[in-house]
Amino acid sequence: MHYPTKEDLDNIYSLLGTINVEDTSYSKVTILGWFKYRHPLVRVTSNYAVFSGLTESNKPLYWSPIARDESSFREGVAYLESQGVTIFTNVTADTVHIYQELGYEIIPSRDYSEYLYIPSDLIELKGKKFHSKRNFINGFNYQYEFRTYQESDREELFELLYKWSYLHIEKGVEWSEEDNWHSHVVLQKIKSDPEIRAIAAVIDDLEGYNCFADVLKIDGKIVGFALGEILPTNIGALYFEKGDIDYKGIYPVLDNLFCKKHFGGVKYINKQEDMGLEGLRKSKLSYNPIKLAERFIAKKV
Repeated sequence: MHYPTKEDLDNIYSLLGTINVEDTSYSKVTILGWFKYRHPLVRVTSNYAVFSGLTESNKPLYWSPIARDESSFREGVAYLESQGVTIFTNVTADTVHIYQELGYEIIPSRDYSEYLYIPSDLIELKGKKFHSKRNFINGFNYQYEFRTYQESDREELFELLYKWSYLHIEKGVEWSEEDNWHSHVVLQKIKSDPEIRAIAAVIDDLEGYNCFADVLKIDGKIVGFALGEILPTNIGALYFEKGDIDYKGIYPVLDNLFCKKHFGGVKYINKQEDMGLEGLRKSKLSYNPIKLAERFIAKKV
């Protein structure tokens, strides 16, 4: 296995275009965005791909392969087993039976299962179940501009992202332009936030990551940001949404605008996992997912 090259990632996307996968495990954003600084390694053949990286605590993890067919999938599993792997993460529901046949215990991974939505639901927001979202949007009484991200937006965008990270890291604090958050220690802590690092990697090479991004501006100031892609599986992946919560209703507005602009023709919209975070789970459930792209852990018995 080796560090992923552009050719590897392109070949993975070619492989994704031939199979029915609904999660984002093998997206470019995941492999070289989230795992850019966590020793990502891949093996890509004409029939399967496998990935390994490090957890935030620097422990190795290995993902379940993606493959053209069951025979190729078993080949990918056998390769990792030959490297001493006995635990696979991001196992999908359609491959559980294979691991069971191979003597693995299957453990549900609810916190890392990804949320799937019907595009028309998030675009049209029809019916009683979306009443509160419509109210937020109708009550968003600001003159705004929603447009494609430009390179010249970078500095201002990261002011928004740093603010979000600051509030995220220091729970319960109030944001102030005069509280010295720009100090060396605080800013370095913010810049080491895994999500900030992932966004920075992707935003500086949107084309390479197969992504698009938009900003929401009010009074000439960037107050919202969203980034995603359409995967070769025709799944619309919404990777990042950040907004200034001083503007009530900004997240429903941002979400609706982004989905309308990019995801009208996809099979599902994938908003990824909630990582077991109560607030994030509540938010994702509030958009009424049609189902989860279930993930499991397979552990050799």
